[in-house]
Amino acid sequence: MRALRYSAYGSPDVLKLGEVPKPEPGPGQVRMRVHAGSVNPIDWKRASGEYRLVMPVKFPSVPMYDAAGLVDALGPDVTGFAAGDRVHARIADASGGAAAEYALVGAGVLARIPEAMSDGEAAALPLAGMTAVQALRDKAGMPLSGAGERVLVVGASGGVGHFAVQIARAAGATVVGVCSARNAELVLSLGAHAVIDYASADPYAGQPPFDIVLDCVGSDAAPFLGLLVRGGRYVTCLPSPGILLRSLFNPFTSRSVRTILLQPSAADLVYLDELYSAAQLRVVIDSRFPLAELAAAWRRSITGRVVGKVIVDVDR
Repeated sequence: MRALRYSAYGSPDVLKLGEVPKPEPGPGQVRMRVHAGSVNPIDWKRASGEYRLVMPVKFPSVPMYDAAGLVDALGPDVTGFAAGDRVHARIADASGGAAAEYALVGAGVLARIPEAMSDGEAAALPLAGMTAVQALRDKAGMPLSGAGERVLVVGASGGVGHFAVQIARAAGATVVGVCSARNAELVLSLGAHAVIDYASADPYAGQPPFDIVLDCVGSDAAPFLGLLVRGGRYVTCLPSPGILLRSLFNPFTSRSVRTILLQPSAADLVYLDELYSAAQLRVVIDSRFPLAELAAAWRRSITGRVVGKVIVDVDR
């Protein structure tokens, strides 16, 4: 089967297309015929060696965690799925593996794709969507229904951010998005009550305090703690040593600092699928690349200017 893999740390140029054996599913696994995947910063950051001390790569490695396609074969003891089912998942294996024609996925993180959802949309949703759900619900303590809180989403037009805006709005929160002026109309269309241009002078002047700040682009809580109510929660998707220290020891304020580390969950993916089917969640696709151009897809992600998600069409 065709697969993109790399055998050393480096730039996107380390990716090489080649033929590798088709994997065989073990107990609790499903082999998926991958139709589409999506790029997340973790993909190219791991390949660069940035995380080598905490998340070392076993070479050669087939990257990419988000996958959508068809069930091709079932491992021993797998029930509830059949060959031909349309499914998607965030692969729980530390190495990923979706940048290939076939990938192994744990049945416990797999969900059926809604009929109206395209393969590209299904591939875009898992990692970023579940990160947004778990950041708001589990780390920030926002109920997924009946929420009456004010939520600030920093990076509201990006992969995690554009899902977070919609999830918070569907939950009943008042949502303010932070993005560039060119993306303001999009973020408002996703359900934000207001948009702040981060490049404007004194962008937060006049804003009432927030119960939750979800920071999808930064790793410094300091600029946002003063925007929170007493007991407010700051959550970042990009933990740094300083953030981790402040999350453990923050004695001078009642405002908490928290980080999110995604736990793949079929139940959370089903929740996102239900929002999509109820027309409460839209998947924004920035750009699409064939499998052979995964390096170009990574470079697009590295720019930091992605609006929504970058899709990789594995079957072309």
